[in-house]
Amino acid sequence: MNNNLVDVFIKLVQIDSVTGYEKKITDFLVSYLKGMVDIVKKDSYGNVYARIDGEGKPIFFASHMDTVEPGRGIKPKIKKGYIVSDGTTILGADNKVAIAGMLEIARLIKKSKVLHRPVEFLFTLSEEVGNYGAINFDYSMLRSKLGYCFDTSRPVGTIVDASPFYERFDIIIKGKAAHASLPEQANNVLFFLASLLKEVPLGQLDEDTILNIGVLQSGHVRNTIPGELTFKGEIRSFVESSLLHHKEIVLKKIHQLVKKYNMQIVCEFVRENPGYKHTDKESLRAIKNIEKKMSLCGLKPKIESVWGVSDANIFNERGLICFNLGDGTEHPHTTNERISISQLMTLARLMTQLIMP
Repeated sequence: MNNNLVDVFIKLVQIDSVTGYEKKITDFLVSYLKGMVDIVKKDSYGNVYARIDGEGKPIFFASHMDTVEPGRGIKPKIKKGYIVSDGTTILGADNKVAIAGMLEIARLIKKSKVLHRPVEFLFTLSEEVGNYGAINFDYSMLRSKLGYCFDTSRPVGTIVDASPFYERFDIIIKGKAAHASLPEQANNVLFFLASLLKEVPLGQLDEDTILNIGVLQSGHVRNTIPGELTFKGEIRSFVESSLLHHKEIVLKKIHQLVKKYNMQIVCEFVRENPGYKHTDKESLRAIKNIEKKMSLCGLKPKIESVWGVSDANIFNERGLICFNLGDGTEHPHTTNERISISQLMTLARLMTQLIMP
């Protein structure tokens, strides 16, 4: 077992870094990497960038530093070959397994002086709430055109070849509230809701598109007819035209119902993530190389299209070729989150293979 890798990971997850409160971990990374890399610094947004010079074409690894709640005061422990939390918090393996692997690469290069490509490390802020670190990164610092994230909760050996376009929406419907004994004075938003759920399909709309409403809020007390309804949801699609088509259908239905029930609407759709598919020749060549490197690690590569989004979506939109690879984590964003020591070791071995010419 690579005790250094495990120790570093355990140390990382004990540094609180929930979204918006990442300064401690940014300071730790800058301090840790000094003396190991040729350059390490923060960009104007607060992302951490580092570079190790080498031979051949450069590559980059990217990971996000923020975690979700409950993510403060994490107490990691090893249990039956897994690293877990004490059950009151997340573990923070998303995405600190990738950070630990990147720090191990820096240590390995410094210690063994293995032949390697130029390697760049990008540690981003605020991925969990909208990929803001990746969006605001100073790309003028980056020399690489090809890179890797390890930020999908699948076994190490998984290659993500497609990720969807993603839009979230927040909609407020305004009717008129009244006391329960005076229904004739109300304009009950629940009638709107009943029609909405009947006329707007939810779930998988076609092979490439999913629509979900995850939050519904209306009413405060039992003896009042509700006059306002808030609902929040999302549309994801691997095909942008399909997303736009279904978005138009949803908006048309909602506005028809608003008119039917004589209500008012406040509506906001926000494009949070671009989608991507790795189908061009250069990307396909890169996939072949990744498969080769995985085979050298004793892995059987598996290519998947996933519904999740990550910083890789932003990097690909910026004209880079970035692959999101399986990180070996299980049950992310829950208090049952865990990573097996064997998967952590395998992730580091794969990173080591990827830096070699």
